[in-house]
Amino acid sequence: MTRNSSTRLENHDRQRIFSSPVARAFVRIATQRRGISEAQAEQIYLDYINRAHPAADCRRHEVAR
Repeated sequence: MTRNSSTRLENHDRQRIFSSPVARAFVRIATQRRGISEAQAEQIYLDYINRAHPAADCRRHEVAR
């Protein structure tokens, strides 16, 4: 039997992606500068590398300066 297909990454794939120094730096900088959680920053990074539309719960409304 085959497993149900899913758009979510397997834990191993996620660990491999976020073991990259570039990915770790992106997450660190995004959490500091945007004031978002690490999970949100990771999702933004995954959306970027997958060229997907941002997840609805990760969008942040920027305040006009």
